[in-house]
Formats: sequence, C-alpha cells, structure tokens
Amino acid sequence: MEEITFRCCKYLDHNEEHYNGCKLKAIHNCGVYFERGEIWTEGGKPRDVQFCSKRGRLNDKVACLEGAGGECHLYDEEERTVSVEEWVNEINLS
Repeated sequence: MEEITFRCCKYLDHNEEHYNGCKLKAIHNCGVYFERGEIWTEGGKPRDVQFCSKRGRLNDKVACLEGAGGECHLYDEEERTVSVEEWVNEINLS
C-alpha cells in the first residue's frame, strides 16, 4: 500500500470498509475515487464515483476534489492522506 495526500471536501468518504464491492483507486497528483464492482454497475450505472456523507453517491470520479469544484454549497476543503493499493496515471472522464 502507498499513501497519497490531496485536497478535497471534508464530507467525501474514502473508507473502503463502508462500501462492499468497491475499490479505492488513486489518480496521480489529483486524489482518489471508488471503482464500483459489476453488482453496482448493472444497467449502465456509473462505475467510477465518489461517496459523500451528506449527498450519497456522486457520479463523477473527480467530484469535490481540489480544482474540480464542489457539487453543492456544503463544500469545505481539507487536506487528506489515504492509503491505496492501485494507482491510475490519467483521468478518463468517459
């Protein structure tokens, strides 16, 4: 496991234990997001998401990360360090 430090909204939840079938992934120099497993993506539901303790699932992998802007008026930025096993080198927004 490696650590990544980044800035995001304090209401994002990056605890893998809270989301069965989801894997936390790091985007180099940006932050982290959850990749949801097949059980959660049937019927075209989003695979790469964020989870917010105030609003639930956010259907954008960079939602509420520094530079991406807040999804709502509650955005409150903090610095966070998270341990992850898998890294991706680029952001594919499709």
